[in-house]
Amino acid sequence: MKKEMFLKQFPKESEYLVSKIFNAYEMASEYEIMSFTEEFYTPNFWKKFQKKMNRLNVITNGIFEDSDRRQIAFVPDSFMTENIENFKILDFPCKLIKISINSKFKEYQHKDFLGSLMGLNIKRELMGDLILENGIGYIPVSSKIVDIILVELKQIGRAPCEIEIVEVEKIEELPNYNYDDKLITVPSKRLDSIVSAITNLSRNKVVEPIERGKVLVDYAEEKDKSKMIEIGSLITIRGFGKYKLFSDKGETKKGKERLLVKKYI
Repeated sequence: MKKEMFLKQFPKESEYLVSKIFNAYEMASEYEIMSFTEEFYTPNFWKKFQKKMNRLNVITNGIFEDSDRRQIAFVPDSFMTENIENFKILDFPCKLIKISINSKFKEYQHKDFLGSLMGLNIKRELMGDLILENGIGYIPVSSKIVDIILVELKQIGRAPCEIEIVEVEKIEELPNYNYDDKLITVPSKRLDSIVSAITNLSRNKVVEPIERGKVLVDYAEEKDKSKMIEIGSLITIRGFGKYKLFSDKGETKKGKERLLVKKYI
């Protein structure tokens, strides 16, 4: 595939990041080797790919189950292992780091951990999803920045912190996302219907924020109120939070759709 055709699948403003994906694809295709992105990509990027692309296997991984941000690999058949889960864990160029803090007076939040990491002048694309569990932060990071974090990250906010690398293959259970479940009933999976049900606002009142770019689907602005949303999509509504359209629960007697939505907390 030529680079121009590859880039056309994505918005113009994403050209730099998309070029990084193409470089990995081209390397694997030309030299018949495994090739990985250093960057972690949101679903509006990695969902574009099928499992196979011009005789190359396309595999994504963000360490956590159902990760939003994932590195992308292009792998010739000759390099595929029988156990795909082991392949995902062991071969990608990333490490899972654990950040522990000692603070008795303040509960530090997602933004505090991420803000301190980005304060090291690290690009967000070089880090995966951040999960907090019992006040401890877990985040996959590109192998190229692990040493920077180990040496330079001294505190989260004003609280001193300790950093360690987690050996993923040796732990029994990875940290999990925390959700609040919500069952909604909608006429269809149109974006305006789903946003209306989540926010408890009328469909007329959600049209303006959608058209003004305040609603994201899979991390990309979606201004088409009538867009049909697929199960598994992420919906971010500014001022209301981030949600995953988790599963279809069938229809009501009046023919409306019942959907399970999970809010990230």
